[in-house]
Amino acid sequence: MTSPVDVFFNISDRYVRRARLQPSLLTALPAALAVMAYFPGGLIGWGILWSALVTCGGTALLAQLARDRGKRKEPELFQTWAGKPTTRFLRHRTAPNPVILNRQHRRLQLLVTGIRIPTSDEERCDPAHADHVYDACTAFLIEKTRNKERFPLVFEENCNYGFRRNLWGMKPIGLTVSLLSVGAIALLFLIDFQNALMPPPLSFVCGGLILALIVGWIAWFTPSWVKIAADSYAERLLASCDSLESQQT
Repeated sequence: MTSPVDVFFNISDRYVRRARLQPSLLTALPAALAVMAYFPGGLIGWGILWSALVTCGGTALLAQLARDRGKRKEPELFQTWAGKPTTRFLRHRTAPNPVILNRQHRRLQLLVTGIRIPTSDEERCDPAHADHVYDACTAFLIEKTRNKERFPLVFEENCNYGFRRNLWGMKPIGLTVSLLSVGAIALLFLIDFQNALMPPPLSFVCGGLILALIVGWIAWFTPSWVKIAADSYAERLLASCDSLESQQT
């Protein structure tokens, strides 16, 4: 398992920033906005505190938290989707396009040595074994497409999927933090109104942003939203068969 120290020294890696760190930062954003609403004049001090947290590995811890939450809940997504996206696309019974499927099966049969792609009848007789074969093919493609420069589209879609998966995994925490934060700002408004004061414009902006995030957590950050990116990643990963075959010939 990747340690927080490893993540800290790789924080410049685009995948770590986009797929792991950004979901955690979005989760913590409502709390930061609430603090900003209460202490609008203390931004410099909070900037110094944030720099200290970064130096001490705080960003690494946030990245690990998002990654662990996303990976832990990933099987729940696969169960909802009736399998991993790549597995679904490689099955005879669930592939969206049989013509593309036949071409991918032929290329995988040439690329992945030591296995045989099941026929439609074999898959129907033993679907569990067929899925194991498709998973093995997926693992092969993942290892062969890790080069970001040679497979930029695969990397891009992998980042998109990782971001959405990890953000959805953080949903219970993010929604809780958002509700507590908007409640704190509502309390600030109540105190100001009782003292016949008008809350500063910054408080309204912060409250509005938190409310928008609450709507996002409830209505937008859903398994179907994650599935869009997951399917796109699976499509790009399987499409790499063409490039990999040309490199072997």
